[in-house]
Amino acid sequence: MTEPTPTDTGSVELILRIEKLLTGGAGLARHEGQAVFVPLTAPGDQVRVRITKAKKGFAEAELLEILEPGPGRTEPPCGHYGDCGGCDLQHLAPAEQRLAKAAIVADCFQRLGKLDVTDLLAGPEPTGGDLGHRNRIRLFASPMGPYGLMRRGTHDVVPLDTCPVMPERFNADILPWLRMLPPVEQVTVRLDRGGNWLLSVFGPPARLRLLKKILAGLPEDGPPAPGCVGILFNNLPLWGRDYLVHEVAGHKFRVSARSFFQGNFAVTEEAVATIRSWLEEVRDAGRLGPLLGDIFCGVGLFSLALAHMFGEVVAIDADSHAVRDAENNVKRDPAARGKVTIHKGSAAQVLGNENLGAPGRWREACCVVDPPRAGLGKDGATVLLARAPRQILFMSCDPATLARDTAACIAAGYELKKLRVLDMFPQTSHIETLALLERTN
Repeated sequence: MTEPTPTDTGSVELILRIEKLLTGGAGLARHEGQAVFVPLTAPGDQVRVRITKAKKGFAEAELLEILEPGPGRTEPPCGHYGDCGGCDLQHLAPAEQRLAKAAIVADCFQRLGKLDVTDLLAGPEPTGGDLGHRNRIRLFASPMGPYGLMRRGTHDVVPLDTCPVMPERFNADILPWLRMLPPVEQVTVRLDRGGNWLLSVFGPPARLRLLKKILAGLPEDGPPAPGCVGILFNNLPLWGRDYLVHEVAGHKFRVSARSFFQGNFAVTEEAVATIRSWLEEVRDAGRLGPLLGDIFCGVGLFSLALAHMFGEVVAIDADSHAVRDAENNVKRDPAARGKVTIHKGSAAQVLGNENLGAPGRWREACCVVDPPRAGLGKDGATVLLARAPRQILFMSCDPATLARDTAACIAAGYELKKLRVLDMFPQTSHIETLALLERTN
């Protein structure tokens, strides 16, 4: 394709056939040998598109018309789809979404890690349902009044009537109640498995006075709305408590409003069960040591869920709110109490600290690593590989950085033993992946 200049890019229209989906959810097509990325498309679609951005080697385009739908295309379950930027794969049948995610992971490992994982890759399974699975949502104020989500590719707000990926309690009770509040800039709703929910409100100080008046007028013996256990304003407690308690994998986790927890309870259970089964295989083979390193431990999900398999757990996280919650959770958990020590700081800082123990004991350790989207990073990978734990177990939310980090581990003498895709975020292009690596010497 002759590359459009910045002045004529918006006038170039093409008819293309989508080959596959890429990381981030866009469809890949080719024109005259050049890659063209088209969001909201499905493999096999024949589409008419307009080029929006042209760069050396590839172009980006917007979808104008579906001329012939691919075999996996389906009717989206949400009326806001296409405008709302929240779910970008609703046009694919759920089974096709899962196939596409597995293919994206395999492609990332092939391109970025130079690894063929076709025979090793498992999942994802349809765990927990394709709708109603999310336990948190952030909404933005709309100029028209109702709260909503960001319009795709803009900072405009799409007023929200309902959100099918949220539980029924949100759509039936919480969203209608939010519409009666004085408008603020943002609200975040978090739910537990029992239907209790926590509301974080963000806005100018003048709104705080009005909210206080509204809350003061409510009956003293009841919540502001059914199931509400706490309201915060600009991260400060306004009414009730500032945390939820989640029950996952046989353990209870106190999670404050400013701490992270996985957004899909059923798939989080699947992740813990998978990791336990992998480690049981390692233990049965006599290769599991007494020390667990829980890197990016958050509120202590793996520290608590895996403590019974180890004699000692060293947990690390840089977020002060998560560390506070993790310390609280460890104290309250019989399996973890006395086994788990929590260190605040980055993985590179803490793992590089000589006071963490003799390097030799880490050579028989297992490290669970649950990093943010950026992955371990160069410094994190360097200090982790310097400790040379016997096993490294990744839980990654980005297949590209996982492929990169896995390649670094293999170059340092590890072998990829297990690889599994989880459908943590149905209807979206976000991908969660588990990987188990073991040192070969």
